[in-house]
Amino acid sequence: MPHCIQHLNRRTSRLPDFLVGQVQIEDRGRLELDSSLSPINSACKWIRVLPLRPSSDLIMPRYQPIPRPEPSQLNKLSTGSRPKRSYPSIPSPLLKPTTPIHSHHRHSPFDSLPIELQVEIFSHCLPPFPHFDVNEAPLLIARVCGAWRSLVLSTPKLWSSFEIEVTGSGTSISLRDFHVLSTMKLWLARSKSYPLTVRVIQVPVTRIADPRSAQLLAVLIPEARRWRHVEFVIPAANVIPLRSLLPSEFPILQSLTLQMKGLWNSEPTWDLLAQSLPWNQLTSIDLQVENNHLPTLDQCLDILSQAENLKNCTMNISCTMNRERVRWESVSLPSLETLHLVLQGSNPGTPLPANVNAAASLVEFLDLLSAPNLQTLGLAWLLPSSGQQTWSSSQPEFLSFLRRTSKTLRVFSLAYVPLSDMELMECLKVVPQVRELDLRFSLSDQEHDPITDTLFRACTHVASEPSSSSSSSEGRKRLYQSQRHTSEETLLPQLNRANIQCSGERYTNPALLAMIQSRWRRFGPSVARTGVMSLTHFHMLSMKPAVAEISKRVKAWSTEGLDVSIDSLVIR
Repeated sequence: MPHCIQHLNRRTSRLPDFLVGQVQIEDRGRLELDSSLSPINSACKWIRVLPLRPSSDLIMPRYQPIPRPEPSQLNKLSTGSRPKRSYPSIPSPLLKPTTPIHSHHRHSPFDSLPIELQVEIFSHCLPPFPHFDVNEAPLLIARVCGAWRSLVLSTPKLWSSFEIEVTGSGTSISLRDFHVLSTMKLWLARSKSYPLTVRVIQVPVTRIADPRSAQLLAVLIPEARRWRHVEFVIPAANVIPLRSLLPSEFPILQSLTLQMKGLWNSEPTWDLLAQSLPWNQLTSIDLQVENNHLPTLDQCLDILSQAENLKNCTMNISCTMNRERVRWESVSLPSLETLHLVLQGSNPGTPLPANVNAAASLVEFLDLLSAPNLQTLGLAWLLPSSGQQTWSSSQPEFLSFLRRTSKTLRVFSLAYVPLSDMELMECLKVVPQVRELDLRFSLSDQEHDPITDTLFRACTHVASEPSSSSSSSEGRKRLYQSQRHTSEETLLPQLNRANIQCSGERYTNPALLAMIQSRWRRFGPSVARTGVMSLTHFHMLSMKPAVAEISKRVKAWSTEGLDVSIDSLVIR
């Protein structure tokens, strides 16, 4: 401990003149230990630096020598008999990197690491898209001490990713908007030439044009050659005027999200396919453009044929096929893992022509795809009901596509696809490896609701018991064979997550409860024993009125650990 006091005296002797007398031993020389502060050296654990006195003391500082503690006081301190005290934090001016009061941080274990390793540790503290928030990295890291602040400010990697969400309605630029814009410019300057990961979100709440996201894009577009992962969820009217500013090349772009939101359409419309985007180097695409300028299925094939490295694809498209433009027997996507298609008409609210069979066009499109590693498939059918062709004639081709992907398919989502209950069961039967299921159908269409008791009974696992007259070994053998047989007959034996939305008119509560109970085992999955995976998440939304029995069972399952909800939508 005497070595600690000597070290302290050496530290205070190097303080600036205006700080002399501000570093003291609390309570008449008794050294205060606190595990929340930074280490001075291995001999002395921690020292408290008290806050500065008022400004008058800074103008006329009074020197106060630091009294050396008595040995008895040090012994008393070492036993830990005195309670620790809390003190106000050090004022922010002392956190500047030029302040020598934090020079002792060089001797902490973290500062002994190589600079590259320190930067790597800091980078793992960042969220995927940091906000301009002082309580979030990297700004939070820069507030710890002067040494960290200096390192953070000089590391472009830590400033190269951020998210900006434009909220409210902005008929004029507010002080907050100006601050966000200036902060983004500062982060771009600090990131220097490092590749950018950027997300800009603006979902308009009124029909009044709001140009704030366009102002942000105008600053980001000159940095387009640095774009690596970009997500723009903004009104199309704010993108169109800036398209002429886009460069002809995006040398390092890997993922692109462009969701054109808004309550107004842009004039003129933007033909995204005419833009020179590097489809061949993209690994992720999320394109949801305006309804009045949707790409067709054959145009989607044009994009996919150039995107051989694509892993994730989400697009809203017009469910029409110009067969004269189809130039491929097959489009190979060996890396594709996720495919989400939002199928719409060429114009919102307008039925397709009578000679256009949307279901036939879709299955023809799927038949041209070769995706041997597809793990997630989602289809959303948002076509007007008037003039729709029946799905039944295209069901065999759709089942053929599902069989080709069944070995790898793990997540299956169908929304408003015009299937009957038997057609839905046929689809689920050919994808036995699916673990996550999302089925969404109309809440108001009671007549064509495919969620029925027949479907729930097909998903119910019935465990068989061995005959009491059989020997133990024979009974176990028969039980195993019986369970194997029933698991093969049960739809989706690997299912552990399910989300269902329907009208609720064509199923009964007992069938639903029996299905959930048969697939829920309190102690988790037991595939090896039963051949059927245990449910872990089940959520149901319908128009069926809630009853006491449902609430009771849901509460019991929730207590046992099942994430379950069975909700009823009531319109009053």
